[in-house]
Amino acid sequence: MKKSTGILIIILSGLSILGVVITQFIWIDNAINLKKEQFVDQVQVTLKTVVNNLYTIQNTYENVNMFNPSCNHILDDAKHIVQYPVLDSILASELASIRVKKNYYYAVYREEQNHRSLSGGHIGVYGDELLSSSYRVSLSCLYNHRETYYLSIYFPNQGHIIFKQMINGILISAIFVLIIGFSFIYIIYVSFRQKRISLIKNDFVNNMTHEFKTPIATVSLTAEMLLRDEILTDIPKARRYAKVIYDENQRLKHQVEQVLQIAVIDKGELKIRKKDVDAHKVINDLINKLEITVSNRGGAIKTYFAANYPKIWADKMHFVNVISNLLDNANKYTPDTPVVIIRTRNNKKGLIISVEDNGIGIKSEDQKDIFKQFHRVHTGNLHDVKGFGLGLYYVTLITEAHGGNIKLTSEWGKGSIFEVFFPFNIEVK
Repeated sequence: MKKSTGILIIILSGLSILGVVITQFIWIDNAINLKKEQFVDQVQVTLKTVVNNLYTIQNTYENVNMFNPSCNHILDDAKHIVQYPVLDSILASELASIRVKKNYYYAVYREEQNHRSLSGGHIGVYGDELLSSSYRVSLSCLYNHRETYYLSIYFPNQGHIIFKQMINGILISAIFVLIIGFSFIYIIYVSFRQKRISLIKNDFVNNMTHEFKTPIATVSLTAEMLLRDEILTDIPKARRYAKVIYDENQRLKHQVEQVLQIAVIDKGELKIRKKDVDAHKVINDLINKLEITVSNRGGAIKTYFAANYPKIWADKMHFVNVISNLLDNANKYTPDTPVVIIRTRNNKKGLIISVEDNGIGIKSEDQKDIFKQFHRVHTGNLHDVKGFGLGLYYVTLITEAHGGNIKLTSEWGKGSIFEVFFPFNIEVK
């Protein structure tokens, strides 16, 4: 798929999802407005029902003293006395039918010549609001007075009440919108990640082809030279050419083994055979092999062994490969005179080995990816650094498989320090 086509599909998909989200918001807004209208109608019906119930009660029990005479009555009428507890009970019952159980206030007030005065009720601090409330109903059917009496209700948190009644629908809508949005973002993330992995793997295949091609070409050319009669009769030259073939073969073998080890680890078939390993001895052996290469470049390898207990519980082959990778990187990524410093120290649980170099360092934006598979640091003008981008990935997997860890401290242009931790077999006494 072309890049422009992919971007167009992403834009169209994003606009479609944005359209769905906007549509949902419009639907929710319309639903809230409709719910408000329904709520107004329901409250008005509720108030009329309350008055009808009061009317039924007063006509049914006209001559019965069914109310507590110590309670404050709504209106003082010679024939009919309606107590506030009764009104409160009827009102609570009717409001509960429309899912309103609290957060409301009510009052009975008298209106005369544009003047309103409260008579009683559950008023709280909302006297003015109750006098001006649009939720009211006339009590004229109950009382025959020249003044006009009204029953009104006020909801301080009306928006909250409506929202609470709609919360289930809003939540379901929001959940589906979030699922769609998350799925879209995740698909984009996976697509870009797969593309990046594809590019990295292509780069890896190109590097691997080049790395294999070089020793194969060298072996082929050297073998061709060995077939010449004048070379066969010159024993020193023949030995030198044979040594070249041997070294290149070892290099090729090491590269193949590195790729195969990563394949084994990725399959979950890594086998760790642990035993006591003297880390100082392993490090010294590796230094002896690398020192010639470093010395030829005018550099040096320095050691500061401060660990009193250098033995760790590890697979010797993998431990050797870990330290070898770190030393090899310290040499490779130092374009000038290399100075490699190796330090060891103990903590309560094991041995810490640090490998420090004066190389090109690692940029901060690369440090988070340096231990990932196939990742290679951009080295600027340093084009002669070979590798598959598997070394530090392998080091990370092996140290973690041993119950250890690896840390990096680096600054671009000022070198790097890699610290690896390997645990003891037993606690140091």
